[in-house]
Amino acid sequence: MNTTGLDALTKKLWQAELDKDVKDNEYFNQMGMIGTGENNIIQVKDELVKSQGDTITFGLGIKLGRNTGVTGDNELEGNESVITYYSESVAIDQWRDAVRLKGMLREQQQAFNMRKDAKAKLSIRRQEFMEQQYFFKLGGVTNASITDINGTVLGLFEDGTSALTWSNTPGTVPAADSAAGSGDRYLCANSSGADAMTASDKLTPALISKAKVKAMVAQPKIKPLRINGQYHYVLFVHPFQAYDLKRNEEFRQAQREAGVRGQDNPIFQGMVGMWDGVIIHQNEYVPYLDVSVAGHNFTAAASGTDFAVDTYRAIFCGQQAAALAKCKDETGWVEKYFDYDNKTGFKTGMIGGIQKIQYNSKDYGCIVIDTAASAVV
Repeated sequence: MNTTGLDALTKKLWQAELDKDVKDNEYFNQMGMIGTGENNIIQVKDELVKSQGDTITFGLGIKLGRNTGVTGDNELEGNESVITYYSESVAIDQWRDAVRLKGMLREQQQAFNMRKDAKAKLSIRRQEFMEQQYFFKLGGVTNASITDINGTVLGLFEDGTSALTWSNTPGTVPAADSAAGSGDRYLCANSSGADAMTASDKLTPALISKAKVKAMVAQPKIKPLRINGQYHYVLFVHPFQAYDLKRNEEFRQAQREAGVRGQDNPIFQGMVGMWDGVIIHQNEYVPYLDVSVAGHNFTAAASGTDFAVDTYRAIFCGQQAAALAKCKDETGWVEKYFDYDNKTGFKTGMIGGIQKIQYNSKDYGCIVIDTAASAVV
């Protein structure tokens, strides 16, 4: 019997199963927010799937100005409009994680299939890795001391390298914007700035509408998503922000009056609600700043604007907010044997890159909104 061939086939089957499991369960895939076209929050760039390289560069064009063209018999030649293009680059990197089983005796003693358990846990870890990367990049988070609400430091991988700048370093909120309370791609719940925030500066319907107006009149405009023939933006909030929003009477009344809509599109599934055409989703990976642990702000522990209170960074998105550089990767599932084949290890990983898309140094498809929130737990 050709056991080598069977082993290779088994590994390929496990690889295909793990890849499908990650794709089916990864948040942005589930919600229908990722794809190769422009009408996605996460745009997939797959030029490196069939070719080699370490960076994908693509152009971003803007619409023609509002005063272009000529009238009557005035000369058009020599007065043509100029199309302006800016380029964005997404570099690639590798990420891997693995588990090693204790040995054949331990596997025999366990009542469950440790191989299946390893695959399930690695699948979940790969999903979490990608979701965290999207929100780190969209939020412009580079502070290595950043934590989740349970106090777990998120900024470093096991080998000591930065989890926040993996593959690409995201553009951050200018210190002048957070100090002023507003900017081209920034809003603070306290109009006097992040250093003036108090615990009562929570997410409100009015703040969501303000972000929508900012997106619509921005230069360049943040393009809304086309969903079921309608135009919508999507706002990602931390569960604590969602808790406050659901207790807001103005928001609650709007949800009661809105009724059920668009349930055939996955982007509406599981939403907190809708306000002013903005679909609101909650996600635990929306950035959080514990000022007593991580320091001053989302960028660094001791630079820029000194945030006054613990802060939650909601992310308001339109089209092409971030890009995923996809590569051909045949190393997503590897099995390796140790100690005369007594112990088995399993590894997953990916080669690719994730980056927030910027246009002429401005975020192309998102606005961040900093607020306080009720400490639910």
